[in-house]
Amino acid sequence: MTTGSAITIDALRKEYVPSLTFGHLLTLRWAREPVVAIERLDFATQAGHITAIVGPNGAGKTTLLKLVGGLLQPTSGSLNVLGLDTTRHPEDVRAVVGYCMTEGRSFFLRLSGRENLRFFAALHGLSGRARDDRVSGLLDRMELSDVADRLVLSYSDGMKQRLALARALLGAPRVLLLDEISRGLDPRLRDKVHRLVRDLAAVDGVTVLMASHNLDEVKALAHRVLVMDQGRILADGTYDAVAPAVAAVFAERPDGDGHPGTADAAGGGR
Repeated sequence: MTTGSAITIDALRKEYVPSLTFGHLLTLRWAREPVVAIERLDFATQAGHITAIVGPNGAGKTTLLKLVGGLLQPTSGSLNVLGLDTTRHPEDVRAVVGYCMTEGRSFFLRLSGRENLRFFAALHGLSGRARDDRVSGLLDRMELSDVADRLVLSYSDGMKQRLALARALLGAPRVLLLDEISRGLDPRLRDKVHRLVRDLAAVDGVTVLMASHNLDEVKALAHRVLVMDQGRILADGTYDAVAPAVAAVFAERPDGDGHPGTADAAGGGR
């Protein structure tokens, strides 16, 4: 495992200006108050460590991942990934970061899994035999070889999740961002993915920042847990140390609104 800070965040803030609605147009109210998604975050993550972000829906978890990945720009403060400023060098940051997200628009649904990975591999500068070997190796690693030439449109949620992870690993990233990595996976595949994530951190020195509602997953994987709500860090430490804060933040929400639990095994089959 490597040492040193891989991600450094100082006084990070992210605001959004809400879109105009039909109600604004009817009442001629053009001014809109900004919505604060991230409020003055400060922390640093050690290289080769797995850090989990836990919190209810709307806590700012996904926004934080997108900021670290260079997909969003902060309103103020600083964010450095492997010494690269995400505001000044967003393309360089994206080159060293792998981001696993399972939104449907992240794939071309009418292309096959293999065709999708070949396309995204080209964006990482891979071509020819090197590209094909990388794609085939990841398809095999994710147990997708037998469905590689099927349209992504026909994939189950579990298949899409594994394809998303394969895509995130195409460029051999040094920082890996995971958003609900176990969603749609059956227990066997979930354990396999967990072993992969542990090996990436322990053997390859990859820094992992993951958001999850699955507290069993967080406890099993994370060296460190950040508890977030309303864009702020409420607690920071080992799982056992922050467990009271986790219980408190979810107890304030009604069931169904970001309530923690175990992974849903549905959808992981072929």
